[in-house]
Amino acid sequence: MMGDFCDIFTAAMSSSHPPPFKKAVATRYIMAAAQNPLLERSLQMMECTMQLALSSEDKLVVELSWNVFDAWSANYDHFESFFSIKKISTLLQNVFQNPANVVAMIAKVLERTKSTSNHCYEDLCSTCARNIAGFVEHNPRYDALSKLCVLIHAFPEVLPKDERLSYFCMSLIKSISQFKPPGRPIDVIDYIATVPRVFSPLLVNSWKIGGFNLCRLCLETVFELISAPINEDRTVSLALGAVINIFPGALMESSIEEIAHDTLVSDNTLLNTLRHMINWLAWPNIKIISSWTNYFLDCLDIAERYDLLDRIAMESVPKLVDRLKSRNMRKSNFEVLEFLLKRYQHSEIPFHAILEKVSAIYSSVTESTAEGKEFLSRFSELLRFLVRLHRRPADSYEPILKLIGTEAVSDDIFESFRALAWMKKRIVQKSCSVLMAKKSFAEKTGLQNDHNTCFLNSVIQAFYMCDNLVEQLLTTKFPRNAVTLTSIQLLFAFLRFSKRSSINCDWFEKEATPSSFIRGNQEDASELFNHLVDLLMEQEKLLPSEHFIFEGFYGSQNCISRCLSCGNEVSRRIPYAELSLHFKNGAALERTTASASKVSSSENSDDARCLLLEDMLSHYFEKEQLEGDCRYSCENCQSDQNGEKFVLMSETPKFLRITLNRFTYSDLVSCKIMTEVNIPRTVVLPLQREDDQSIDVFCLFAVIVHCGRNTNSGHYYCIARHPRIFDWTMVTELDVSTLDRNTDFFVDRWLKFDDETISNSSFDELSSRLGRTPYILLYSKVTDGIFSSSETGLCNLEARVPPDVMKEVETDNQKYLMEIESRNRLFSTRDVKPSKSNRWNNDDDDDGGPQPSNKFDEIPRMVY
Repeated sequence: MMGDFCDIFTAAMSSSHPPPFKKAVATRYIMAAAQNPLLERSLQMMECTMQLALSSEDKLVVELSWNVFDAWSANYDHFESFFSIKKISTLLQNVFQNPANVVAMIAKVLERTKSTSNHCYEDLCSTCARNIAGFVEHNPRYDALSKLCVLIHAFPEVLPKDERLSYFCMSLIKSISQFKPPGRPIDVIDYIATVPRVFSPLLVNSWKIGGFNLCRLCLETVFELISAPINEDRTVSLALGAVINIFPGALMESSIEEIAHDTLVSDNTLLNTLRHMINWLAWPNIKIISSWTNYFLDCLDIAERYDLLDRIAMESVPKLVDRLKSRNMRKSNFEVLEFLLKRYQHSEIPFHAILEKVSAIYSSVTESTAEGKEFLSRFSELLRFLVRLHRRPADSYEPILKLIGTEAVSDDIFESFRALAWMKKRIVQKSCSVLMAKKSFAEKTGLQNDHNTCFLNSVIQAFYMCDNLVEQLLTTKFPRNAVTLTSIQLLFAFLRFSKRSSINCDWFEKEATPSSFIRGNQEDASELFNHLVDLLMEQEKLLPSEHFIFEGFYGSQNCISRCLSCGNEVSRRIPYAELSLHFKNGAALERTTASASKVSSSENSDDARCLLLEDMLSHYFEKEQLEGDCRYSCENCQSDQNGEKFVLMSETPKFLRITLNRFTYSDLVSCKIMTEVNIPRTVVLPLQREDDQSIDVFCLFAVIVHCGRNTNSGHYYCIARHPRIFDWTMVTELDVSTLDRNTDFFVDRWLKFDDETISNSSFDELSSRLGRTPYILLYSKVTDGIFSSSETGLCNLEARVPPDVMKEVETDNQKYLMEIESRNRLFSTRDVKPSKSNRWNNDDDDDGGPQPSNKFDEIPRMVY
């Protein structure tokens, strides 16, 4: 009977009966709900009406079902019994016809449980936080997600945490890009006002929680979306443009620079990106997009992507002019139009394409307003400049001369506008902008090698890639007597904020190297690394609470000696800063003698075989037998006995340093073991803490490579990447049983630091060949979560660096700019022919200047 009661309501709502009949049925069911029905009937009616409210396409049926549901859920006990955790999960995981009602229903549940049952409320919030990102991904609808943002504002506990927050933000951006505006004009007005007001604060708040990396990840998602071609099947909603202006300006600009100068990004990809950004300008009263669009165009000019600029100008100018008729679109679209026409001076085609539209634009502007007067003044000045620039017979411009007047643009204004032309800028302007763009794009400064300091440079550059440790070094105020700490802080500040492409660190060499090192000699990078870390750790003791050097590089291990006669054990816990791995007997040696070049047969022998790093680690932890002349002196037995000794890890550092002991002496001659070692991306170390056994997982992020035959000659360089997680689920759902040596947790974007030269590299370059052998390996602990940014993130790192440190860097940057200007003034006095690569320069241009070469493909790229 109960089933029939629900079936009757469903049949009535689904029937073809007129609306009055359906309203009457709904009224009878609402009255029945007031008669204290049994729990089972209440649950069935709530399920029945909920399904209709969520799935029906008839708006009247949805409204009536919602009203009946409210009546039958008035009893809180019945309501709480119905909305279990499983029910909430089902609502969020399934796709319904009316997802906005799902959000409204969950809001009602949270509101009622919050005031009556804290325990139930917390469980429901946790369930929502686990499933809400999937709901956002599968329901890209404005009505549903706008209500969801309001819900999160009212109940912040439902906002996902940790890695789910990243998934949520990226899903939200992707869903916003699929929004479709409402059909009714009155609803469109509300849509335009609501999108930035509701979604922008939610994203900003999420970035405050997730840090700079989350913000950058969201921006990469935006660029991924807008780089796709525009077609009927797939278009990026204008709503995304209304949200995009919340990204930090510095991050947006640096990302635009990266993309514009990356030679691996095709012209079509960049063209699609710019098309979307220009389409966003159709959103009423949008502001900052026009500035970023102009910045993008200027970066493309610096990158000498002339064909792309040609295409975007030709197709965009008519579109921008048409939008000038709308008061709400006029300001942002005119900023881009003015920018394009002032810089696109080599051809009159875009200007002539708008001539017939000028009269309609003047007619659409109200001159009585201050905004209208300012626009007409700027527009008329632009037209006068273009008329003088593209000289044609007088009657060609007669229609617009009647509007703007016959007064010519002044010589000063004309020359100032001429100086803005793409590919025709003054040498000092172009040279400075290219140098600045190149540095900010690379975000890396090289180290000069004046007297065999590659051993020092490679260690510094590997150290610099320890992101979180370097951030702490940069932002800590050190006492004056911590000389080495303050020196490396200043050095890292120069590497992070200097405008120079490379710097000289002779002053740091004096502070960081052991007294036994001889200036000008090639020294051992491993010995230097040990000395530097020990020195920094000793000075860290001067700080009251900071221990990031010790925690970053130092672990501890138990060295155990055991008597095999009585079983007595002696354990000593000692710290370590590196694992020094030795080659087993039989590894190939190459001697640095005149006869060494004659020895080539070893390359084909078993001695030259490839070793696995895991085997060398196993050898490190093997038990060593103490017997014969090396028997163990047992205190318990009071005599020498056969014994064994071995090592157990008790604590591991955040950054594990492994040195392959390739250098040795044979017959008093320096030798290098050339045996190739196959290096894994991931290393697992066992831990033994009292009776507790566990493991730590490490992922490779830096390798110092030695080229040459012995420790006193050759060359060092570093291959490294930032230890940044690309998929957090790999960490949070880590299953050791599925790990193998090729598992990679970090973004696979490697750089080669070769003194002052920084270029793209890859993991494959770490294989030994032609004397190039990996020597020092740096692994970052994955199971520690050290790669997640702090809440403040890196976007305001400069503000957190001690002022006296930043002052030194800024002073040098000012000196550098003066050097550039002085050098460019010297160039400007010479007769320099226009670059042949600049096909847009006319023969009569007298300021073409030298065209700097582009090497941006050698620098790390944004994921795009």
